[in-house]
Amino acid sequence: MDKQIQNSSGSSQVLENEPEIIERAKTDNDAFEVLYNFYFPRIYGYIFKRVGNHTQTEDLVSLTFLKVFTNIKEYSHQGHTFGAWVYRIATNNLTDHYRQQARKKQISLDETPNLADNRNQSDRLAKQAIDKQIVGKVMVKLPKKYQQIIHLKFFAEKESEEIAFILNISANNSRVLLHRALKKFYQIYEESTK
Repeated sequence: MDKQIQNSSGSSQVLENEPEIIERAKTDNDAFEVLYNFYFPRIYGYIFKRVGNHTQTEDLVSLTFLKVFTNIKEYSHQGHTFGAWVYRIATNNLTDHYRQQARKKQISLDETPNLADNRNQSDRLAKQAIDKQIVGKVMVKLPKKYQQIIHLKFFAEKESEEIAFILNISANNSRVLLHRALKKFYQIYEESTK
């Protein structure tokens, strides 16, 4: 049975024996299912945070895995991970999606949690909900390329080299872009909280 390696927070970051599973997946649907089950929640979360709509997310995730499935035979490790390759396909699908949209889409925030009767708990949850709203409002004011790199870095937890591959830019360029995105984010955030 294939295993996942857990990070300190308990979420799986790497699929154990992934190179072997990838090779098997080129001819074995069961092996592809292992990859699909591992990457599906990550890609779904990444796309949903960008489009904020379950139906559109499901369509884009399906398209992403269809492309992964049909192109896996051509995949080869060339200095980037399989996960980065899958994220690149998802990112390209998002780019195509945005090009097809006539109007600007807003990022959907997670639903506000139900507030408990406990006053301290209520205050804490209310502050979290307000913070999420502010962050969401700031994010939609950022250019799409800044939104994209912030999502890849902080929500998808990708490293600079993987981000560079996904966005088809140099690693140094990805670090510069992230720096500019965060600078702009904090500038807008400060203006929003005054």
